[in-house]
Amino acid sequence: MDIGFVWDEDKYQEVQQKHHVQFYEAVSAFDDPNGYEIADPAGHEGRWIWVGSTAGGRVVAVVYSEEELPLYRLITAFDFDAEGRWLDEYRDGV
Repeated sequence: MDIGFVWDEDKYQEVQQKHHVQFYEAVSAFDDPNGYEIADPAGHEGRWIWVGSTAGGRVVAVVYSEEELPLYRLITAFDFDAEGRWLDEYRDGV
């Protein structure tokens, strides 16, 4: 089954302004073989976080839902400044 990606346009505009992550960057992070997935620590059922490197080499976290498979609904995405637990875990795994 081929997986596709969708992002609510209003939420996408918010993410671009606040976190400066483009759609293509968020999607490219899913191709990172060193990336990893965790359940949403905020406790939102059905939401996951993928931490991976984008095609441009920036490590991002992408919050998404699988409830509309074969589409992943992207909820938000953000990069890491200079530190952070998920970034440290990513670097330890690479």
